[in-house]
Amino acid sequence: MPVKRWLLIASMIAVIAGCNTDDSVLEPAGSPNNDIELMKISKDHQLDQHISNQAKDSMRKYAEVTAAKAVNTDKKMLMAVEVKHNERFNLANIKKQLKKEMEEQFPHITVEFSTDKKIILELDRLEKEIQKDIAYSPKKLEKELDKLISLSKEQT
Repeated sequence: MPVKRWLLIASMIAVIAGCNTDDSVLEPAGSPNNDIELMKISKDHQLDQHISNQAKDSMRKYAEVTAAKAVNTDKKMLMAVEVKHNERFNLANIKKQLKKEMEEQFPHITVEFSTDKKIILELDRLEKEIQKDIAYSPKKLEKELDKLISLSKEQT
């Protein structure tokens, strides 16, 4: 009987210790998220990406966002963000809030917003190609962006 009692006490301690959260990991609401993965595209290229860079910078204030990717043309911007795993339960609300903010911040262009991993990977590839200046004309960029926007609207 004493062995069962000690085993019960030890398992209760393990459960309580496992459920404890470390508050030092949580960031205050007003502090910028410096852990976010951002790649700024140089402004020296013929394709002006300063709108995308501004959009990615504005994602720093959200602790839920772990990565932000964006590419723009003169009329459109496609932005994709990655959120923390435990925040995926609120994904619809987060997506709605972030899209609304981007539309308010950039009213002169059409903003498409995604949280799809495939779009994040494709935007990352496109950002790197633009950064390397791999012969992207404005027409080619617009065609590629249209393809990604239609891909983001597909439902599987």
